[in-house]
Amino acid sequence: MNFFLADILISKDKDVDLNIKKQILIKGLDLINKELKTSKTNNSCLTVSLRLTNIRNMKKLNYSFSGSNKETNVLSFIPDPNETDENNNSVGDIAICVDVLKKEAKEQNKDFLDHLLHLFVHGVLHLLGYKHGSDREASKMEQIEKNILSKLGIEDPYLIEL
Repeated sequence: MNFFLADILISKDKDVDLNIKKQILIKGLDLINKELKTSKTNNSCLTVSLRLTNIRNMKKLNYSFSGSNKETNVLSFIPDPNETDENNNSVGDIAICVDVLKKEAKEQNKDFLDHLLHLFVHGVLHLLGYKHGSDREASKMEQIEKNILSKLGIEDPYLIEL
């Protein structure tokens, strides 16, 4: 692959009460690099922007970009080529709704941090062009996610205990 995921810029809404260590997310990027066999040598070093948001702002984002007037757990936005930085090193933006994640983790009997890492990896894969519109695409994307998450000590996120 002609890129290397190198860094994360983390921001959050004022009322989001969550402090996550950047190093945990960097480890996720490192595992994505290994799984996809990316290389730092002679390739673009890319940055992912992560916004931790609340339900109100996630609902606005979802409506603005997909026309859906409801909150969701994660959204990925590929950068506009006309608005990239001078080094052209942004792979895109991910918005994760902390309130929705907390609710889903409780309902699905999952550890919150595990669920957050899963959706972060899922969002990054979307930025890299992976989709789950068909069974074949979904199977491929889910297998990559499961491989990465297992190396983080996280069980298959698609097995939900209710």
